[in-house]
Amino acid sequence: MNETTFRILDTLSRQIGNPLSIYQLTSRIKGSHGRAYYANIYQKLHALAKEDIITLRKVGRSSIASLNFANYLLIDLLTEMELRKKREFLSKAKAMQILLMDLEERCRKSDPVVSTSLINPGRNFRLNRAELLILMRNSKDASTLDELISIYATMRELQSAHNIRLDFIALTANDFTRQLGSEETNPIREMVSTEIGFCSPQAFWTEMAEAARKLRTIRLEEHETNPAKIAERDIVYNLARFGYKEIGPQISEGRKICIEYVATSLLMQNDARRIEAIPVMLAKKEANYRLFIFLSQKYGVSGRLLGLLKALNGIKPTKETSDAIALLQALRTKETKADQKSIEEKMRLYNAIR
Repeated sequence: MNETTFRILDTLSRQIGNPLSIYQLTSRIKGSHGRAYYANIYQKLHALAKEDIITLRKVGRSSIASLNFANYLLIDLLTEMELRKKREFLSKAKAMQILLMDLEERCRKSDPVVSTSLINPGRNFRLNRAELLILMRNSKDASTLDELISIYATMRELQSAHNIRLDFIALTANDFTRQLGSEETNPIREMVSTEIGFCSPQAFWTEMAEAARKLRTIRLEEHETNPAKIAERDIVYNLARFGYKEIGPQISEGRKICIEYVATSLLMQNDARRIEAIPVMLAKKEANYRLFIFLSQKYGVSGRLLGLLKALNGIKPTKETSDAIALLQALRTKETKADQKSIEEKMRLYNAIR
């Protein structure tokens, strides 16, 4: 793969669902790699289009470029791209090599793990942390929880052994696709644009291609959401969406944000009234608890989450809540106890229980 092809694929893979003209693509490549020449990009794009690696479609006077996931050979090229990104990162972050070797060895021995990617590795390395996206095979097997607990315990052990903070999310392929196809702002749509696949990158891009075939649209997001900085207007709007309409604040349409981000934002506040809104939302709206646990670990509120989930499970027990409690305990989370009686009263008030 020559330099121009690498830069084109690298840029387009970070912009899935966000159409770029040749001029915009050239500008993005220049911003990421220091230099880019329109004529070179133009010629290489048309050559890749002839090979069906990318598609070019006319919109007005512009040609819009995108990856052609219908072409089986694209996966091999994206895998080659990932391996190069991995080498370039590790050449600058040699201290990470031992951790990644250990991670890869454990991933290969873990049957349910399909692929593992580092998220925004450059920034996180400077902070002495690593953020991981782990894709798992789909399974209806009753042993899935045991497999997850094993993965969570392994990550806890690695964090201790390598003296580095590890935040990770383990999703099945189906959950991964569901998050990619969501119209809500969520961490997965934000992660993919900064990932580097280090364990089975070909499997990662195979799942991306499968998601592209199943979904009408995939739109990655470039900027990471900080739950602590979600606008009040968006908090109020999404609380109402999830069945918790507050008395007083005027509700106006805002940005649709996933329940896991909104609940994490509430956990980061010191407002007991709003924190007790979380069990109400969870009782009314399906949440991905693994995603919620990841965010609670990342932003330092997992103890509060464990206390709330134990209270919720005492009021309205479900397998999902029980499993989430087991995963948090596998991470040896220290519980911050919640007021179960007050939460139950709040849930009755909002018709979350009978």
